[in-house]
Amino acid sequence: MEIIVLPEEVVARIAAGEAVERPASAVKELIENAIDAGASSLRVESVAGGRQLIRVSDNGAGIPGMEIELACKRHATSKLRATEDLQDLSTLGFRGEALASIAAVSQTTIITRHRDDPMGISLRLNGGRVERQRPIGAPAGTVVAVENLFFNTPARLKFLKSDRTEKRNIHGVVTRYAMAYPHIAFTLKQDEREQFRSSGRGDLADVVAGVFGRNHFKRMIGIETSSPARIAQPTIAVRGYTSLPDLTRRDRSRIALFVNGRAIQDNSLSHAVTGAYEGMIKSGTFPFAVLLISLPTEFVDVNVHPTKAQVRFRDPSQVFSTVQRALRQALLEADLDEPDADQWRTDGFTNEAIDYRRPAPSFARTATEDSFHDADLGYIPEAADAPAKPRTLPILRVVGQIGATYIVAEGPAGLYLIDQNAAHERILYEKICEEQRADSPLAAPVSDSQTVLLSPEHDIVLGECAGVLSELGFEIESFGPHTYVFRACPQVIASSRLADVFPTMLENLSRKRKGREEAIAALAAVAAVKSGQILSMEEMQSLVAQLERCASPLASPSGNNTLIRLTREQLALEFRRA
Repeated sequence: MEIIVLPEEVVARIAAGEAVERPASAVKELIENAIDAGASSLRVESVAGGRQLIRVSDNGAGIPGMEIELACKRHATSKLRATEDLQDLSTLGFRGEALASIAAVSQTTIITRHRDDPMGISLRLNGGRVERQRPIGAPAGTVVAVENLFFNTPARLKFLKSDRTEKRNIHGVVTRYAMAYPHIAFTLKQDEREQFRSSGRGDLADVVAGVFGRNHFKRMIGIETSSPARIAQPTIAVRGYTSLPDLTRRDRSRIALFVNGRAIQDNSLSHAVTGAYEGMIKSGTFPFAVLLISLPTEFVDVNVHPTKAQVRFRDPSQVFSTVQRALRQALLEADLDEPDADQWRTDGFTNEAIDYRRPAPSFARTATEDSFHDADLGYIPEAADAPAKPRTLPILRVVGQIGATYIVAEGPAGLYLIDQNAAHERILYEKICEEQRADSPLAAPVSDSQTVLLSPEHDIVLGECAGVLSELGFEIESFGPHTYVFRACPQVIASSRLADVFPTMLENLSRKRKGREEAIAALAAVAAVKSGQILSMEEMQSLVAQLERCASPLASPSGNNTLIRLTREQLALEFRRA
């Protein structure tokens, strides 16, 4: 084939694919334009995950009527004049591609009035081509309505995720910029329902609490520090919030990083954050963090990628060490209230010989049962005439507890260390599954009608899995924006404070498919005995006896090991008796 110069329309669509990957990308570009325009109030609306409609409204300076068409052309910008300007950028946008890229792959309507103009302008574009322009009465500011995104690029449309996923991506963009700019009032409305609102009063703590939820924010600490001034090195300021070691999740999605007000993705800085927690959190878990990093613009290059989500530092090691040192110092100064790692319980331990042929001890219909339930371990006794489940583990004799986390037991083949949290999750998961198969979920009325305030993101998850939660025994009524009253809940969490456990359950579900099995696993996770909880000998014996008859006793529903075994041969080798 001969070499040709591509038509401008094709070039525009290719460029649009670089800057606008999905609906959330369009939202990000429009938010940045509004912030650069000096907006103090910003409203984002979407329908069908942004496929049908994205509307971003602001009260910024507006676009002059004579420049409205020019603003929609590629590389048209008011923020850059010469190559040298790239070295000292103080605006979020500068490429002049946002409006052109969005308009090229959608049907876009822009209504704007510059604060110095007496009348506003309405401009309609279809696939980047101007269809209509007319004067209109409008307040100062800009409204950009993007309809039928990617209607003319079916390949891009085909690779979009579900509406639920695209809604969550849009929610993440809005809430991140709300945290970066607490002095701007943000509102997010999705499918005619308000999902998020910030006051714009400039209180970062208030915005972070609104994004992550009050319960999670209670487990976060503030950070405000800067690197010492040195010759030829910039002063780097770091402020924000990070979680205490007991608040983590299994991915990095709650680490929000901003450089000079720009939301960025930087693996090195993410490692700086997680590295600050070395020795404090489990491997494979990550903290919550919102960090606003500031440094002179000439020391950071933002012209790295079309999405402007990556930056390059002149001295990356200085930024890395400043961030990590700030977090580590804040964590070391915080009251972590950690359990005594050297704690060892040997209640009832004796040195008597063990006959592994004797029947397993019975814990049903005794005072032990009440003790187990009162400890919020969710024990569900078997019916008196219920057939015994087949044994899947050998009879284990409980010896004690290590670090209020692991149960030590002896069996015919050696020593067993049982993770009490993972084991109890497995027990509860199988019991709840049995209830569901029998169509008889054990629900309990909530006597004092507990009220739970959810974060906007958790509210979305609740809407997605309301039917499954009802099947598990939840009776929930709306009581205002993001607020719900509980009339009933599953028996396993009936004695828990729902304001603590229910958001955690939704957090677990936010990362998974919203099916029944996933909901049962999330319920079992919040109801199970926690690591760090001291158990009596009777409670440990009852837990182990139930684990011995689980169908799948070796792993929790999330895949963590419930126990490890040290054989007699391994022990002999360690003591050099082999």
